[in-house]
Amino acid sequence: MHGFHYKLPIILLCLVALLPSSIMAQEDRDIAATLNLDEVVVLADGMTFEEYLVKQVLENAKPLKKRLQTLRYSVTCKLDKDIDLTKIPHRRTITFAARLAGYGKIVSALMEHKVFGITMAEDVLFNKGKITTSNVRMVEMKQQLTEKQVKSFLKHDGMMSANVYDKFYEKVRDKAKELKKKYRKKQETDMNYMGSYTSGGRTIYKVKLDNMQVHIVDGCWQIKMMDYSEGQNKAHFDFSEVKPGLFLLSKSNAQLYIDRKKWPNGYISMQMTYSYK
Repeated sequence: MHGFHYKLPIILLCLVALLPSSIMAQEDRDIAATLNLDEVVVLADGMTFEEYLVKQVLENAKPLKKRLQTLRYSVTCKLDKDIDLTKIPHRRTITFAARLAGYGKIVSALMEHKVFGITMAEDVLFNKGKITTSNVRMVEMKQQLTEKQVKSFLKHDGMMSANVYDKFYEKVRDKAKELKKKYRKKQETDMNYMGSYTSGGRTIYKVKLDNMQVHIVDGCWQIKMMDYSEGQNKAHFDFSEVKPGLFLLSKSNAQLYIDRKKWPNGYISMQMTYSYK
């Protein structure tokens, strides 16, 4: 995904990263109460409450390998599309480039089926900072694919085994640096404290960082939820407390809209779910 430096989805790689990514937002169902504050809390030295919260997140951020040694989990990825890719501009050039990059069979499958859908899954072992995968499998297909096409999808499964935990904190750090530069230049930073709510007996703070909204868990300063928008596209990520004070990505939803001139109308969507053992 463009947004969070999330490892680019297969479809984006196939189309030579021409499409912007997004994830369809959804509501947090376990919110017990929401508090809307009319005034911004100001701390010592002129630091606002939102700055304090982001500072706490970044100061307490540690690589996943320093938080635990071993972690086993399963990942499921559901990819759908409804767009006629045979009508995209420069189709031959894109197809040729995809073949050179090793994604020819994937592109051929996406070109052949206007309405397309597959669900893949794999088991992942995170051990001392290294990731190994096993049991990569095709769970479901809406259309019939050739054996070579199926093998190509399963071979290019990098997005399912990526260390997304570290990537999210890197994204928050990068966004904080970007807004700090704007502040120094006396430009609008659009960084605001949006209030708080309780979930699972914990207080969760909401901070808006430009086109990103981060939900921060009080005390352990982990990310519980994140929303990201880019034009008409939106991204939503949910995190669950897998171990005390450690929140890992549990699910995400995406829908990629095509907004380029001369491109056919349609969308590509992706859903990711993580099951920890």
